[in-house]
Amino acid sequence: MRKHPKRSTRRSSKEFLHSQTRAARRSSKQKGRPTAPKELKHDGGGFLTLLLNRIGWTQLDGLLHRKHAAGRPAHTLSRGQLLAAILFHYTVTWAGTLGEHLFWLLGMAVSESNLSERRQALPFVVFEELLKLVLRPLAKVSAEGFYHGFRLVAIDGVRFSMPNTAQVNAQCPKVRNCTGGRNPFAKLQCAALVELVMHNPLAARLGWRGESEWKVAQGLLDDLPAKCLLLTDRLYGCGAFLLAAWTKLQSLQSHFLARVKAGLSIQREIRRLTDGSRIVEIQAVDPENKRRVTGTMQVREIKATIQRKGYRTVQLRLWTSLLDEQLYPAQELVRLYATRWEQELYFRELKSELKCNNLLQSQTPETAAQEVAAMIIGSSLIAEERSKLKPGEELSHRISFIKVWETLEPLWLTLLLGADILTEKQKQQLCDRFYALASRRCMPKKRNRACPRVLRQPHQAWPKKRNQKSSTAPLQIAIVPLK
Repeated sequence: MRKHPKRSTRRSSKEFLHSQTRAARRSSKQKGRPTAPKELKHDGGGFLTLLLNRIGWTQLDGLLHRKHAAGRPAHTLSRGQLLAAILFHYTVTWAGTLGEHLFWLLGMAVSESNLSERRQALPFVVFEELLKLVLRPLAKVSAEGFYHGFRLVAIDGVRFSMPNTAQVNAQCPKVRNCTGGRNPFAKLQCAALVELVMHNPLAARLGWRGESEWKVAQGLLDDLPAKCLLLTDRLYGCGAFLLAAWTKLQSLQSHFLARVKAGLSIQREIRRLTDGSRIVEIQAVDPENKRRVTGTMQVREIKATIQRKGYRTVQLRLWTSLLDEQLYPAQELVRLYATRWEQELYFRELKSELKCNNLLQSQTPETAAQEVAAMIIGSSLIAEERSKLKPGEELSHRISFIKVWETLEPLWLTLLLGADILTEKQKQQLCDRFYALASRRCMPKKRNRACPRVLRQPHQAWPKKRNQKSSTAPLQIAIVPLK
């Protein structure tokens, strides 16, 4: 009788993945859907721990009990695991697909085509709820993140390009660019409410059907935190937005500081203040009907000039609900407004550093929105860990956001690899060492922004942007006297 050669007990990685998949299917048929504790890795301070500190597993797992708008069923096999894998995939920069990152995170083997179908069947309303549940103000904020006890926050928008796929071109119009031409890519509009200095997102709204930044940002007023000072740029510096914002801010014991266009008219002047500012009455005009006035309100108007040797003078006009000129001097508010630039730095980190570049990877509008939402949630987790670092003094805002993120990634990988072989004490010791390393990576004090305001292309009567200069010379701020 012919003897068969003895089979090696060592299996290849491919055979191992197939066996894991078959075992998961058998377990699902026999006992129903797998429970969370049997599927989750105890990474002891890693990505899963940070995520589940924000939202419980039962709550995360329950977000998928709904149908897609097109009638397709949502993913019911891994439920919360799919959401955790998408968030993990777009937060880390390790080379790999969603399926590979899913196996890293949860030890589950699912084919890429199966994951793609399940992800496309996942309605974006799930991520809208996830953003509301996960994003929150930081408990520990640097002193520079407050002004007279008010938490500094800002609203602004940013756009991402979506690839020219059939689904995107069928659902998303291509809006015109600043030169009047047509954009080569359809745009995903994102508006975010961000905690300044700490670069922590508090809320976000997304639109891909040609919605304007103004329209998308309207919903962010419902997410304003209590006792905050809202800073906005000129797009939001008008009566219509400020009246709507003031209605919300008053109930939260909060205020606003907005830059407005130089030519925007006021209704009447009420009185002049000792620091050169004045109290004026403004009108809120319906954006849909310019002839319809929806209300009036009183604001404090500040006009100032900002000069620096070697640069042109900048005119600044601000409206604020901080009416007391003794407690809130005009010079102080003009300098404070420069803090709003921190939101632009946050968008740069999101688009240029955290893997989410200007051209998104996803093939449909809804999955593109999932990609941006996942990156926003990931940046919030990183911001919270950054706020916990102890550099020896109140300088957590000077610790590099990008370097903290670069330090967390190898920590997460180490904790995932050693989830079943490291003790909880050893995991904690690893976390302590990594965080001690990150806390030493402080940046020098930020220089005042002094880049010239010119266009990159000479489409208008502005000079072409050639040599980008910067200066550390002090700013000279002068309040413009009223006539």
